[in-house]
Amino acid sequence: MDEPRHATIRSTGPASMPAELRALAVGAHPLEIRKGMRVEEAFRVTLLECLAHVQANIAAVVRGHEIEGLHQLRVGLRRLGVAFSAFGEEVRGPLQRELQERTKAFAAAIAPARDLDVFAEELFPPPVQAVGDDAAFAVLNGRLDQARREAWERAVERVSSAEFAVLLDDIAAAAQSRGLDPVIADQGLHAPVKWAAPRRLDEFLIKARKRGRHLKALEQRNCHRLRIALKKLRYACEFYAPLYKRKKVKKYLKSLKELQELLGAFNDSGQVRATLSLLINDEAAPSTRTDLFFAAGIINGWHTACALSIGRKAIRRWDEFRHTEPFWR
Repeated sequence: MDEPRHATIRSTGPASMPAELRALAVGAHPLEIRKGMRVEEAFRVTLLECLAHVQANIAAVVRGHEIEGLHQLRVGLRRLGVAFSAFGEEVRGPLQRELQERTKAFAAAIAPARDLDVFAEELFPPPVQAVGDDAAFAVLNGRLDQARREAWERAVERVSSAEFAVLLDDIAAAAQSRGLDPVIADQGLHAPVKWAAPRRLDEFLIKARKRGRHLKALEQRNCHRLRIALKKLRYACEFYAPLYKRKKVKKYLKSLKELQELLGAFNDSGQVRATLSLLINDEAAPSTRTDLFFAAGIINGWHTACALSIGRKAIRRWDEFRHTEPFWR
């Protein structure tokens, strides 16, 4: 995402850290699935690629405290979670299911820090700039800075933990082992991945369409569920992309990403309310409550007003997308 800055917002990363000690965030690399691969081989390659994405951003989080590094590490964990589901039940034995749940748990553990980064860098500045640098916003920003530092400390602690290192080692072992989990049925494991891909991608698309049935009501919960389903569909599409014509894949993913961005922006209105509730609690001193409630009201009102327009655009884009011919058919 773009990360607009505001003068009163400070970066979480230590500004005094020498440039040579800062770790750069790393995005996901294209997968190396080939048409001649079997399902088991494609699954293993995908796990290793997703694992590399996560590992490449650990230093950016732990040493550099980079905002984009945390974002990329979280994306990597989410891609790993989807990878465990993207190749069918044949590769989802007890071991794989356990690894998937542990991966999801770590992604959830670092989510608060990422959510506060987005709030501070993208959602807080626009209403402040529109209204003016009122002192009330400074009070709220002070609480935001404190909450953000604490959330980052927890995230760094989790990413630095032995538990996280063990999880990554276990995933690497699972990806490199022959035959995967011995409990898994052999049926389907040795089928060509190009035969399995359309069926698996259809499964993700069907789930997304099911989630989109009630989008027109613009209820936050329904929009969030559709956004998550589309994110899983996107990752699955990226996994299988090397098996199809690049031009068709690129066009489909472009449309999918645009829809995701609209739903993400709509979801921000709900996230704003949740974050403001976190920042304005009973521990606030009576002398600051008036300023906090004023600033929170302005920010919440701003994003609520934007949400309706964004939601209508998302509905139109969803209607277009759900009638788009998938590249794998």
